[in-house]
Amino acid sequence: MPYTQDLLKMWQRVIENFGDSMPRATIENLFYDIVVESFDGKVAVLSMHSEYRHSLIIKKYLEKIRSLISEQVGRQISLVFKYSGSSRYYIDQLRLEYSLLGGEPAVRVDPQKSLSEENKEEHARPVSTLPPCNQEYTFNNFIVGNSNKFAHAACVAVAERPATDYNPLFVYGQSGLGKTHLLYAITNELTKKKPDIKIIYTKSEDFTNYLVECLKDRAMDRFRQKFRNCDVLLIDDIQFIAGKDSTQEEFFHTFNALYEEHKQIILTSDRPPSDIKTLEYRLKTRFEWGLIADIQPPELELRLAIIKKKSEQAGVKVPDDVCEFLAENLRTNIRQLEGSIKKLRALSFLTGTDITMEMARGCVSELLGGAEPVSVTVDKIFTTVHKKYGIPKEDIIGSRRTKEIAFARHVTSYLIRNITEMSLPNIGKLLGRDHSTIISSINTIEKKLRSDAIFNVEIDQMIKEVNGK
Repeated sequence: MPYTQDLLKMWQRVIENFGDSMPRATIENLFYDIVVESFDGKVAVLSMHSEYRHSLIIKKYLEKIRSLISEQVGRQISLVFKYSGSSRYYIDQLRLEYSLLGGEPAVRVDPQKSLSEENKEEHARPVSTLPPCNQEYTFNNFIVGNSNKFAHAACVAVAERPATDYNPLFVYGQSGLGKTHLLYAITNELTKKKPDIKIIYTKSEDFTNYLVECLKDRAMDRFRQKFRNCDVLLIDDIQFIAGKDSTQEEFFHTFNALYEEHKQIILTSDRPPSDIKTLEYRLKTRFEWGLIADIQPPELELRLAIIKKKSEQAGVKVPDDVCEFLAENLRTNIRQLEGSIKKLRALSFLTGTDITMEMARGCVSELLGGAEPVSVTVDKIFTTVHKKYGIPKEDIIGSRRTKEIAFARHVTSYLIRNITEMSLPNIGKLLGRDHSTIISSINTIEKKLRSDAIFNVEIDQMIKEVNGK
């Protein structure tokens, strides 16, 4: 059957039944993003995004999941469990489970071949294309803001004119900021314009694993044929080759071969080349030959835009005040924002109620894992300002307008905006002022900072005190 509310309910019961064997928090951390794609009465198809957790579940919990689903439907079923970052299924598991039913495997395999032989055959193909589930990542649905517009523009330029202006292209930033989305977008754009183009997309870990496999099989020609016979090479998380001598040696020669043939090389990392310790100097310098583009954590306006877009895509109505609350509190990466929408959607469905601020607070508390929400930080700001200037919170949010109170109010507005990135209208509501008054307060402090070195030190000290540094 297609993915319906019945499937969601079935999966929710499976999760609940896991509660007898492990803590609830562990269950949520392991299984929260598993999607039941389909179930035809005999075969349940599940998928998830995390490669690490996917491997862990395959090893330790897959049989338990299959057993619990079988209990739900009243008969033995087979299970297909996919990692949605790859087009490969766990074929050996399918063989085992289908043998119980006397049926044919959902993924056709040659019974004369071992799984390792099938893997070698797959790896030997000259072109590695993206799995269908990643065709959705395009430049059109990549939401652009100040924090990522340079990297986005660079990737668009490479997709329009590969191996010309920016080669190699090196994109870096923290996990969850959209680097992989941009790699997929480049690949999809190039494939659409040039269907015959030869593209290799891989993670650095897979690059290393395949190298080890080829070394063991004494088949380095196969390795070089795969990675040097392409028009575009994209490697995600290149920082993981650091410290691996054989991998760095082979990648150095692969890089040179492609560069000399005017083939495009695109790399991502969680840090710039100069900060990757134990990466060989000759590789660092080559990574710097082309263009280095960074992606910073999303600013408030971008976070808000992402939340609204993800809500729309998920078909869930999130009130504006909840959107603002999420944007103000979840500041680290885009995955947090996406996770909050998935969580709220599930809560709304399972409780049969509209999304509320109370749900959002609980969701933020879980996602932050003990980090302080904005409300706690704001209270610290009031306390710090009171300690510095002797003006209590009641006077700052009150109607009195003495020179001392007004100045403390200006400082409070500035600190809230810069530490929490709370929206100007919400700062106004908090302090009992309108939007334009808050702007004027912040401008007053910024002007004083430009001309008063001692005041700069005072503000820095207050920020450190609020942040506990």
